[in-house]
Amino acid sequence: MSEKLKFSLLICFFFLLMIISICLIIKRWNRYSTFSNGTYKNAGQKLIFEIFFSKEEAIQRLYSPAESDTLDYEFWNDNGEYYIKVKGIKRFQQMNGVLTAAFKVDFIQQNGKNYMVVDHINNMQLLYSAGYEAELFEFMTKKLNCVPVSEEIIKVDCYN
Repeated sequence: MSEKLKFSLLICFFFLLMIISICLIIKRWNRYSTFSNGTYKNAGQKLIFEIFFSKEEAIQRLYSPAESDTLDYEFWNDNGEYYIKVKGIKRFQQMNGVLTAAFKVDFIQQNGKNYMVVDHINNMQLLYSAGYEAELFEFMTKKLNCVPVSEEIIKVDCYN
């Protein structure tokens, strides 16, 4: 095989990879925009949801994984603080457990409304855990029937 042909095949291969990457980015962005209710701004932001029932009921629902859940996850309480560990996405069973990400879950009551705030625990996992944000939007919207809201609606610094 000539050098020119090898080079052309290499260029075609990288061009194909670029197209696939762009398609994946567009698909992920569509998930963000579909389930985030327009509140998504950037990776690593706090995910805020208005819940329409008590904190206790939300906690109970999160403790009870269902077959219809979109995420493979663990939810636990550690000294009064709640955490969710995402082990993978059920659509991609073969990849589950490869990269896990833990998020802190806070419950806030403000102006007579209940909110749940999901935030990254450490910034070292931000590179890959940001990919779970779209999945968390979808998961929380479907599991808890809650509505994503923007940070401007509530004061999220009140618990930091």
